Amino acid sequence: MYSTYFIQSWHDHQRVHPGNLCTIADYNRICEEDARLYGSHVMVLRENVTNITGYHYYSNGFPIQLCADTAGYVDVRTGKHYDLNGENTFFKDMHKDLNK
Repeated sequence: MYSTYFIQSWHDHQRVHPGNLCTIADYNRICEEDARLYGSHVMVLRENVTNITGYHYYSNGFPIQLCADTAGYVDVRTGKHYDLNGENTFFKDMHKDLNK
């Protein structure tokens, strides 16, 4: 049963990891590894990155950020996919567990 959630975003992943670990496969793997840092009551989500589409360069000295297409979220522990909006959102699963 989850009582709260944490989203490990694609943007934040790039902020704290070197460029050679900014592939979709590495992002998914590292999110799974990091989920072990949180208690079982925390729903750990990652963005469902489907395609890297290019990059965005900040002219003020910040590192390049890879742009990506995403399709909702994934519960890192269970692999369940969630939509951003609509019928299948992670908020509904959290409320369903809390109402038991």
